[in-house]
Amino acid sequence: MNIKPDFDIHNEDPLAEDPAQCRLLLEIGNRSVNFILLNVRGMRPVAIRVYQWAGNGSPDDESLREIFENDSILNSFKPAEIFLVYNYPESNLVPEKYFGSDIARPVTDLVYGNVNQDLILDEKIPWFEFHNVYRVPAPVHFLLQEKFSSARYWHFYSLQLKCFKMFTAREEPAFIKAFIYPDKMIVMVSKNGQLQLIQHFAYLDSKDVLYHLLNCCQQLGLSPSTLSLELAGMVERKSALFEDLEMYFMNVRFDHMEDSIKITDELLQYPHHFFSSLLKMTICV
Repeated sequence: MNIKPDFDIHNEDPLAEDPAQCRLLLEIGNRSVNFILLNVRGMRPVAIRVYQWAGNGSPDDESLREIFENDSILNSFKPAEIFLVYNYPESNLVPEKYFGSDIARPVTDLVYGNVNQDLILDEKIPWFEFHNVYRVPAPVHFLLQEKFSSARYWHFYSLQLKCFKMFTAREEPAFIKAFIYPDKMIVMVSKNGQLQLIQHFAYLDSKDVLYHLLNCCQQLGLSPSTLSLELAGMVERKSALFEDLEMYFMNVRFDHMEDSIKITDELLQYPHHFFSSLLKMTICV
């Protein structure tokens, strides 16, 4: 394969940045890797790249290795801080009072099956009384440890819940945030400030997205006409998906960039919500 970035947003020479002032965050999922290089001193995005590839049988670790070898930033730039964010669906939030390292694999196997014997990781979610227990492909984790030996890692759910506490100033009676990717979405639901759900959903078209969101409302006793629906990721205002959502949800908005982030000229060319989740995670790690 010859994997090229779908989005490549950067200043004239990212490699000329002072590594001591920079933080790198990579979001790794099935057949995708997104990363942002942030100048922490100026709160300025230096580079944002989004890689995605089709499911053609190539293991994730082989695709990642190719990207690491060919991407100039990932191959040669040495930032002061590196964070890895695993965006894989096999995750369970276990109440802190019930958590113990001995239940990590049994609870994962119970919910997702035991055919996959990959690596089980866990972490305490800041400001929540949960531990996130999740499974990641072992070859991917070992490759990342080899490539970024000093990196710290999180799961996407854990960081997004932390972001929710940091950046959602008001507690709305009912709130859904949907992170839209080309073939999946992640839905986070809160009710009266309490987390109700955070979960992956696969989809083929906009009708699938609408079905999943309406089903979440029905299952959790929420009204689409009164809740707030916030969208992040690759969704356009002029799209069939957005038109479908507006027919059923009365309060639809896009995620926004935080005021602390300096919006560069390169980033201004794109809707803010395309990369808002990446930027917020990079701030709150």
